[in-house]
Amino acid sequence: MNSVFKTAFAKTSFMVAALASCVSGPASAELDAGPTERIEVTATRTELPLAEIPAAVTVIDREELEGLPLASLAEVLAGVPGLFVQNAGNFSQDLRLALRGSGARSAFGIRGIAILVDGIPQTLPDGQSQVDSIDLNEIERIEILRGPASALYGNAAGGVILITTRAAVERASAEVRQMVGEFGRLNTSASLSGGRDGLAVRLNASRLEQDGFRDHAEVEQYRAGLRVNWQAATSTRITAEVNYFEAPEEQDPGALTAEQARTTPSMANPANVRFDGGESLDQWRFGASLEQGFGALDRHRLRLSGFGFLRDFENRLPFQGGGQVAFERTFAGADAQYEFDGVAFGSLDGRLTAGVEYRNQNDDRLRFDNLEGVRGERVFDQREKVTATGLYLQQMLGLTAAVNLTVGGRFDEVELDVNDKFLVDGDDSGDRRWTEFSPFAGLNWQARPGLNLWLNFGTSFQTPTTTELANPEDPAAGGGFNRALGPETARNVELGARGGHAGVNWEAVLFRTRVDDAIVSIEVPEFSGTGRDFFANAGSSTRRGVEVALDWQPTDALTLGAAWTWSDFVFGRFVTAGGDFSGRQLPGVPEHRFDFHATWRDGGGTFARLDLRFVGELFADNANTATSPSHTVLDLRAGHEWRLDNIRLNAFIGLGNLFDKRYNDNVRVNAFGGRFFEPAPDRNVFGGLGLRWN
Repeated sequence: MNSVFKTAFAKTSFMVAALASCVSGPASAELDAGPTERIEVTATRTELPLAEIPAAVTVIDREELEGLPLASLAEVLAGVPGLFVQNAGNFSQDLRLALRGSGARSAFGIRGIAILVDGIPQTLPDGQSQVDSIDLNEIERIEILRGPASALYGNAAGGVILITTRAAVERASAEVRQMVGEFGRLNTSASLSGGRDGLAVRLNASRLEQDGFRDHAEVEQYRAGLRVNWQAATSTRITAEVNYFEAPEEQDPGALTAEQARTTPSMANPANVRFDGGESLDQWRFGASLEQGFGALDRHRLRLSGFGFLRDFENRLPFQGGGQVAFERTFAGADAQYEFDGVAFGSLDGRLTAGVEYRNQNDDRLRFDNLEGVRGERVFDQREKVTATGLYLQQMLGLTAAVNLTVGGRFDEVELDVNDKFLVDGDDSGDRRWTEFSPFAGLNWQARPGLNLWLNFGTSFQTPTTTELANPEDPAAGGGFNRALGPETARNVELGARGGHAGVNWEAVLFRTRVDDAIVSIEVPEFSGTGRDFFANAGSSTRRGVEVALDWQPTDALTLGAAWTWSDFVFGRFVTAGGDFSGRQLPGVPEHRFDFHATWRDGGGTFARLDLRFVGELFADNANTATSPSHTVLDLRAGHEWRLDNIRLNAFIGLGNLFDKRYNDNVRVNAFGGRFFEPAPDRNVFGGLGLRWN
């Protein structure tokens, strides 16, 4: 431990002890276990009270979404400790997430974090995730497991985000919502639910469009969904759903230099305008599951599920050679999970969870020259197939009335096969196969009612994605494999405490992660300026951090919350053709981040909320020569709900970036030409109306 980490450890230990003392009070006092005991969490593959989980977990309920524009998942996840969210405004590049550093390397979209919606994975077997198809108006609950979880979820599980949408219910209901805002934003949604005799159906649809704060940033999206819940018997539940997503237009304004971002933040990168940068896509998603209980009190439980995706995608990148990408993707899988509650060893009670997963991804990928927005000659044609199989086992044991132990492990095999169908430049067909074993062990101690301490050890791994395996030795060829690029692995130790008493709930976590062969983006001089990204393994790196969250309800009407994250992520040995970056900070993640919110509800239907966010300075490149300045942003929103019999009418209004601060919504790590920055909107107003009938 270096001196910085020792200082942070000392501060955190003192803080945990102080909070424990304040919350716990004298040993003779009658203590309230607090809401932490009543929160059920399923991100651990089995439903457990939060207080029994030996890991850092954040839970977001639907109430916290009240009065939000619901245009980007970034609005919902912004205040989660340990999770750094970027790119709320560029829909063409999708949301960017970094959870304890996992995912920070991503040039676009999400890497290294397992994401599921209603049990259906949004993470491909090669580790890429897309969240663009999620209808945010339908979100009921989000759970974030903040730490390596490959022992449960396999590849690309540096953390887990589990999203649950609103279930179909038998009671008839209908709802419509219209949001309007600056920059031409319109968000319209509607839903209908009802049923009888154990069968319930829910329909939903939404439309989002906006011109955007920046030039060349127009967006148009449509979503629709059907969900069926059938309680066939007391212990039998069947769920099926189908969802459709279409984005006819998602323009990409590109990134700017520091000077451009400071002086003309609303401008687009001229190359993105010239080549009409952006994307269009449509996607179908299908899923079904069966949950069955057996034996007395359903001590045996079985869950079977399957899913499928069909995705057609076209993308225009800001360069000519191979600058238009198109693919047709099929992604399907099947899961089986078994649970048993009972005596495990000797007289110790426990819960056994075992499961098997299969994933199959097929991409027919094409590249064409981009002739200033017009599709040119075909220059790339290959079929990419990724298959993944996982077997996992987890055993929970109640060692004593106050101590429980969780141990588990998972075996994964990931195979990538490429069939090159464009043979003009040679045959780049080939395959790669990786096998990984991921263990986990966690100990949880209820020191006293309302105070829990835990210690865990876990691992994760991330294989290169299909788009990251381009060969930097021959970038002009476009296809083939970078056979020097392998999986990234991580080992994590975490010490944490959580408690709740007298309206106060808190959590404090200290972690250290050792990352080997981290996958990072590199610059290939021969291909500079084209927008192409290439990747290499960065040797070793160390990630150390502190995460603290506190919620306090001083009165029935007022709730206060705060979260602080300290991140010290440093490359160990990292030498490439572009330079020696050993000892440098990991780019794309700030060292300090602080979030504060205050919510007031009068009990008569009126609410108001203030959100304050501070993001510290962060580096934009491996060399740590370019930085994105720190910033503090204040948002406000308020609303009221009127009730008349079975009808509820609500109205809300919000003000984003109240102080009109100039800051960056996204930082493109290691971008060419110093174009790292995508500016965030200035001060803006939004509002909306909703009507619900039950």
